[in-house]
Amino acid sequence: MNVALILAGGTDSKFKMDIPKQFVNVNNRPIIVYTLEVFQKHPEIDEIIVTCLDGWQEMVRVYSKQFNITKLTDIISGGKDAQESTYKGLKLLGERMDKGDVVVVHDAIRPLVSEEIITKSLEKCRKKGMGVSATPIMDTIMHSDNGKEGYQSINRYEIMKVQTPQAFDYQVIMELHERAIAENCLGAWDNSSMITKLGEKVYFSEGSDVNIKINTVEDVAMFKALYKMKNTEEPIDARR
Repeated sequence: MNVALILAGGTDSKFKMDIPKQFVNVNNRPIIVYTLEVFQKHPEIDEIIVTCLDGWQEMVRVYSKQFNITKLTDIISGGKDAQESTYKGLKLLGERMDKGDVVVVHDAIRPLVSEEIITKSLEKCRKKGMGVSATPIMDTIMHSDNGKEGYQSINRYEIMKVQTPQAFDYQVIMELHERAIAENCLGAWDNSSMITKLGEKVYFSEGSDVNIKINTVEDVAMFKALYKMKNTEEPIDARR
């Protein structure tokens, strides 16, 4: 069984809108719904669980009925960070998962994830026990203490930009979370950072620069433009 665990429990005081990013409406559809629909349509995803911001669970339930997200089985409260939210989802799944079952963790605010990216994450997971979506860095990277001054360039060919989805063999990721708790390795911003803090390797699958994360109001505008471009068919030239 492959279960998608959608993380929608976060807030961001820097996001200059009155509602959380994952619930912003774009073309009369909340951002989280775009994300859920991709996993709903993916042929290898059997079930969807959402870890949700308190006070918004019923809204997610309403959206799931309105937009026919039939694979959604559970909506639970998120944790104080992505690591805790993931662990809560993993605990919920404990009695359902058998050997070889996979959990695919994904940010609700990455609505442009594609079927192909999810598939590649699952494929790498079957080979290595995990498949963490990532892309190479094309920009110049510098260390900076204050965001105003740079003092050391970093070789961009040694850097990867990590995204979600991140697919894991359930037993592998559960054991890593239990170990992180035992070793007081807490507060990680995603599973890959928790894993490296534990001294373990992360295995990458192919991501995409289009798979953007909605962090700012400008990102919402970018999402609108990319979604329109992605879903607009090229007009047929009758002269050809």
